[in-house]
Amino acid sequence: MTSLLAALVLSLVPVSDGTPDYSALPVDPAEMEQRLAACAVTFDKAIELAVAKVPGMVVEADVHDHGGVLQYEIIIGGNGTIKRVVVNATSGQVTAPALDLKGAVAAARTKVDGQVMSVVSDQLADPPTYTVRMFHKGKMHTITLSAVDGAITNATAQGRFPGEDTGDKEPVVLPSGLQYVDLVEGTGAQPSGPSAKVKVHYTGYLNDGKIFDSSVSRGQPAEFPLGQVIKGWTEGVGSMKVGGKRKLVIPFQLAYGPEGRGPIPPKATLFFDVELIEIVSDPGAAPAPGK
Repeated sequence: MTSLLAALVLSLVPVSDGTPDYSALPVDPAEMEQRLAACAVTFDKAIELAVAKVPGMVVEADVHDHGGVLQYEIIIGGNGTIKRVVVNATSGQVTAPALDLKGAVAAARTKVDGQVMSVVSDQLADPPTYTVRMFHKGKMHTITLSAVDGAITNATAQGRFPGEDTGDKEPVVLPSGLQYVDLVEGTGAQPSGPSAKVKVHYTGYLNDGKIFDSSVSRGQPAEFPLGQVIKGWTEGVGSMKVGGKRKLVIPFQLAYGPEGRGPIPPKATLFFDVELIEIVSDPGAAPAPGK
């Protein structure tokens, strides 16, 4: 048993989703040794069960505590891919990806019967997944499903640009390269220039739909002078009117350049849904009549 325990990669803390819980104390080695010794399924048996389910070469094995139940997580390589197999240390139940790429597409088409653009698998996720992207009725649909049983776990539809749907509206293209689509036309005041301080709600996206920043998610509008933000914002928000909502498509030259910054990759085109809530101050605004 000692040699088997040495061969097994043990998690030092219990996990519920594959992410270590760094707030917990390390497990008691003596207690873990006793729990493993008491398991109906040994390490060797778990490997045997996993390989019987998914033939190939075992490249890694781990044991985790999932809600008080020990499970072996075994990574098997073969036929140019790797798969994650889970074996319950008490019952011996084996959970493994049963779906191949063709089956994933067929399962996704029960939700949306469109033209497939891509299929990406994450065999090490918990549970393993396939993500199918396809075009249907003018939108790109992203469907995520379990590679174990084909159950659809998430489905989204997106127009040409990430974020709010622009419908049939064509973007306005400015000489600078900035593009925008007015989602809602504002009826209030317009900032006079870069010295104006504005209050906005916004959500920023990369071209794959990933959100990198959002005042909406934080529940707190942002305030800033228009001259102290990226050029695409200075130009794009500067021509909005209060009450308006606009989608900005900002090329990297007007954003964070060829180097990027923080969560922004190099040469990233950015997409923002912006609502102009208020002009907080505007030193350059013309004085009201009679003042």
